Amino acid sequence: MFELDLPLWLMDFIHVSVLAVFIIGLLCFFLRRSYIRQLVGLKLMLQSVSLGLIFTGWEKQDLFLAQSMIISALVIEAVVIGLALTMIIQITKHTQDEQASLEEG
Repeated sequence: MFELDLPLWLMDFIHVSVLAVFIIGLLCFFLRRSYIRQLVGLKLMLQSVSLGLIFTGWEKQDLFLAQSMIISALVIEAVVIGLALTMIIQITKHTQDEQASLEEG
């Protein structure tokens, strides 16, 4: 494996970028009313964690551990996103059914 030395300012920029993406996802998750936008915020947070793991593994020269952690994170992310989408669909159907029954009655 070859050695790639990045300038210190670039490494700091990458750390700040990962943190900024996480904060944007966190704000999107908590400040939006739409479930889909909240899900996008959750996805941004999870992706920033994966990006942080990649960069930390590269920094520490332990890419095998970073890769295994990222694969685990991606599996967990897929399950969480799938469950969240299922819950959003069920909530939407339930509210539509309630609105239809209120209009009839």
